[in-house]
This record gives sequence, C-alpha cells and structure tokens, in this order.
Amino acid sequence: MGIKIRRLRDVRGLKPAELAKALYCSPGRVDQMELGIDPPNKDMVLRLEHTLEAKDELLELYPLLRNESFRDYARPFLVKQARAKTIREFSLLVPGLLQTKAYAVALMRLGDPEALASDIEEAAERRCERQEVLDGTDAPWLWVVLDHGALTKMIGSRDIMREQLESLLKAVKRPNIHVQILRVGVPTVGGSISILTSRTGELSAYTEGFDVGRYMQDNEDAERYQRIYDQLQAEALAPSQSEKLIREALRKYTHD
Repeated sequence: MGIKIRRLRDVRGLKPAELAKALYCSPGRVDQMELGIDPPNKDMVLRLEHTLEAKDELLELYPLLRNESFRDYARPFLVKQARAKTIREFSLLVPGLLQTKAYAVALMRLGDPEALASDIEEAAERRCERQEVLDGTDAPWLWVVLDHGALTKMIGSRDIMREQLESLLKAVKRPNIHVQILRVGVPTVGGSISILTSRTGELSAYTEGFDVGRYMQDNEDAERYQRIYDQLQAEALAPSQSEKLIREALRKYTHD
C-alpha cells in the first residue's frame, strides 16, 4: 500500500506536504503511510483514492492490510521505532532493521507459505524501507544481541545467507550499529525483544513470537524487559569477537 501511494503521488507531481494539505493531515502522516509504518484506515484510503485519482487501485489493496507481514499489534511499535533515540534488540534471527530483502522474503515465505509472491515482495520492500531510520546525522543508536543460531540456521539458501552475513558485517562498521552474538549454550527467551528509548527518555518494549506480539508503554513492563535484555547482553560476546564469529560463519556459506 505505501509503495503504491508514493507512486501515485509521484505520478500526480505532488510533494508530501502538498498531499498532506489535500488530505487534511500532517506531512509526517504521509511519510508513515508511504513507509508502511502506520497504514491508512478505510476513511483515509477513500480520501487518497479521490485526491490521487487512484481508480480503485488503493481500495483493492485495502483488504490485504489485514494480512500484512506485521499485524496490527506491531504498528504502534513501528511508529515509535522510527522516532527512537536508542533501539536495543534481542533476536533469534537477524532483526528486520538489518535484514536484506532476500532474507526478509525467505522469512516471510516460511511464516506464510500460502501468501502471494507479489504480497511478500511488497512487504519485504516496506521492511527494507524502514531501515532508512538508521541513516542520517540524527539516526538512533542500534544495539543488537543476536542468538548464535542466527548465523547457522539456513534461511532461504546459501546465497541468501552469504548476502545477509556480508550485509551484517557492513552494518557493524557503522558507528551507530553494534551487534553482539550470544554465547553458545546460553538459555534464551522464546522470541524477540525490542527496547526503545524515545528522544524524551521514555522507555517502551515490544516482544514477538510466532504470529503474536505485545507492545508495552508502561514503565514497569518496559523496565522488566530491559532487565531481561541486559542479562542476555551480559552473556554475549564483545562486538569485536562477534564480528569475528560472523566472518567465520560467512566462510561456511562461501566455500563448499
């Protein structure tokens, strides 16, 4: 949906601020819709249809929003993530902010084998677009604790894994991105954990397992998951040791 909105806006020669004015919303809202962070509701889709002369192209996509790669419970988290000062994550697999498109597609196919290839392709594009939050002079600090199994579990193919690990090695060279690999044999939680610190210092937390997630803005809940994350980070290898481990894993996918 977001990609379609942006393309229709470009065809009409409208800037985000101009579209926002026509929709009676803020330019930030337009950005969120186009990036897939906060998709439009039915009323907004109808207004977009009229303003962009979409000829039902957006209305036809609207039912698919209910079956997107991220569910309704993830949307408030994605909005907060895009504005965060610090993002701390524990993940059993490479997290979305560091995934290549091919890796994202392979994961989505595993999660929903019956989904249309075109839907998965568009969802993977949106996921990769959200990585733009890590660019720029005011980008958040991203600190990832990654389960060791993420380096050894084959997702998609050898080529996909090789590309993903090469991308991960490039990412850790950036000053605002740090990745630590959890030591082998350390007990972990059964899903991912994300801890966000806002520009004003507020904490929030998001946890996700298979097809289920929970976003928490209550300080007590967020602090509890912060402690879990801290315990996992304490058991992780240093960033330099972790980079060496990623390189070793990459060699396994590079050579027969």
